[in-house]
Amino acid sequence: MDPDIGELETGDVLIEDGRIVAVEPNLHADAEVLDCSGRIVMPGFVNSHHHMFQTALRSYWSDALEIDYFLQSRAGDQALFHKYTPEDVYWGEFGGALENLAAGTTTVVDTSQCSYTPEHTDAALDGIRRSGIRCMFSFSPVFGEFEPDPSYAHPEDIRRLVEHGSGPLVGLALGYHVDDDLFRLSRDLELPVFAHVNDVHMGRFLEDFEPEGLLGPWLTYIHCLGLDESTWDLIGRTGAKVSVSCIAEQTLGMGRLALQPALDHEVPVGFGTDAVSIHTVDFFSQMRAAYTLQRGGMANHAQGGGAEVRPVSTRDVLRMATLGGAQAAHLDHLVGSLTPGKRGDVIVLNAQALNAGPVNHAPGAVLQMDTSNVETVLVDGRVVKRDGRLVGVDLDAVLDALSRSADGLLRRSGAPSILLTSCRLG
Repeated sequence: MDPDIGELETGDVLIEDGRIVAVEPNLHADAEVLDCSGRIVMPGFVNSHHHMFQTALRSYWSDALEIDYFLQSRAGDQALFHKYTPEDVYWGEFGGALENLAAGTTTVVDTSQCSYTPEHTDAALDGIRRSGIRCMFSFSPVFGEFEPDPSYAHPEDIRRLVEHGSGPLVGLALGYHVDDDLFRLSRDLELPVFAHVNDVHMGRFLEDFEPEGLLGPWLTYIHCLGLDESTWDLIGRTGAKVSVSCIAEQTLGMGRLALQPALDHEVPVGFGTDAVSIHTVDFFSQMRAAYTLQRGGMANHAQGGGAEVRPVSTRDVLRMATLGGAQAAHLDHLVGSLTPGKRGDVIVLNAQALNAGPVNHAPGAVLQMDTSNVETVLVDGRVVKRDGRLVGVDLDAVLDALSRSADGLLRRSGAPSILLTSCRLG
């Protein structure tokens, strides 16, 4: 993903003290060698929008539409999200981070959305730090109808986090919606913001903020569905970034993928996975979904069914999954490409597999892979997955803890174990 280096048919990546020192053929150094013959070596994927605390609720809203998800997750005191304890948050964050790492995602923007108390926030950060993933922690308000604890954490608790620091691999940010007070706080604290802009009304509301100087390149907008042209002009003009969650958005029936307007306005765009309660964190699936949805729109336009759509290439999509995601995460100075000076976040994909070989076209081969091809993962130069297995992780214990968390959440909320939704045929 570094245009100055290009693609090397055979080459070496030298990492020292967590930093990429050189990328070129035939390097020689007194170093541990990872033999990657028959493999594709590339930067780790960057998930620019995720709610990792929801991991225990995996696939719960698989058949839900948008209204189901929002009403059942946060409407009323008994809604599922309002039953989270700090322990639930910890295991959701830890298990979710491990899942991302195992799938080749080395950086996640985590929109926490679970800071009911400072203890909830600390539990989230403890889980993230323990996992070893690189993370931008988007400290976010809790939404919905509930009786807040006297020590409700948002927004003032962000000052404590800033003062005490979050760890070498964890950065701090603010989320979660379009709000002028939130945007002012981000400007005062010099923190990035990850704001949901789910529909045209939120986009129009956003336009009112420009005269106050609240908009700029420190902002990333999530989803951006059905926005007016004036809103897209604003996003491009102010240097903001965009994150699209193509599978989750289509699963919930939220609207047409916003990839084309982002490309039209030359806005950096990355992929997010939203929540595993809706769909997968697997970036191979995300890339294929974006690729096919975008190119499928060409036929719709030809048949008079919408705006003009330009095809994207496999390389375009691969860039969005890596460097584009790093831009959307405000971390492209550190990750997103195998560039000397950046941190050693690297994945090694097995290309000697029936779903990958022979490799006639490297980006195309990656888009035909799945998570089983993710053989080795490094974060900051440290190996966190080797020979297809996470290093130093008791997966059975993690899965047991997540099962207990799911059982407790459903029991305390009174929610059904098998969800009935408004999604019906006929």
